[in-house]
Amino acid sequence: MRKPFLKWAGNKYRVLPHLSPLIGNPRTFVEPFAGSVSVSLNVDANHYVINDINPDLVSIYRELTNSNSDEFIAYCGELFTPENNTKDAYLEMRELFNSSTNTTERARLFVYLNRHCFNGLSRYNKSGGFNVPFGKMKNPQLPYKEMMSFRMFFLCSSHSFHNTSFDDDTLYENLSKDDVVYFDPPYVPLTETSNFTSYSTDGFAYTQQEKLVEIAERLSSQNVRVIISNHDTDVSRELYKNAKIHTLEVRRNISAKGTSRNKAKELIAVY
Repeated sequence: MRKPFLKWAGNKYRVLPHLSPLIGNPRTFVEPFAGSVSVSLNVDANHYVINDINPDLVSIYRELTNSNSDEFIAYCGELFTPENNTKDAYLEMRELFNSSTNTTERARLFVYLNRHCFNGLSRYNKSGGFNVPFGKMKNPQLPYKEMMSFRMFFLCSSHSFHNTSFDDDTLYENLSKDDVVYFDPPYVPLTETSNFTSYSTDGFAYTQQEKLVEIAERLSSQNVRVIISNHDTDVSRELYKNAKIHTLEVRRNISAKGTSRNKAKELIAVY
């Protein structure tokens, strides 16, 4: 299996044995919440539609698949030195990232930040500034092999990268039988709150979960196979009540402490 080159909270690399048989070999594979692209990298499709609302992610993917991608990887590698693996250097790089408007420079710095920050998290403040603290990694390395694998995979395939919302209809144009859409949205909470209709996770409100289901059922009516991952809760089961539900347990860090790695119940809804 191809590994993603970015560390990414909730990436689906470990659950591919559960997902891959459900996805099969589609004509077009659409991933509206692509994240680290761990799923698309392991799907055999004729065409890939890769989307994420994070513009820095999409910029990296475009840099890796343009004509100068070899130079870009080497450019990223210049930042991976012992001198740059200190808190002061990290904070300087983070500030440079937050103040830069150059797409290539931000993409390069994002690769550095991803490998040097705490737990490989991606988090921005309300002003749009990356604010994850220094991770104190012993010897972070440029993920050269994985970046080259990503580059070759998409250079050899028909694909398009998008930076838009999951409910942008252009992502789903001309889909029909033999096409698959895989949604991996921000998950519903594991524990109940007093007002589910107003909760928000990473800016993803319950109304957006409902909108996602609306899109899934519309696509299903067009004979498109739709697959959704989420926590296995009463709320998610109600959301996907018209889908076939598959259950699994996934080991992941569900707290700020790296030692708190417990199994979380998840579901895969298939329309």
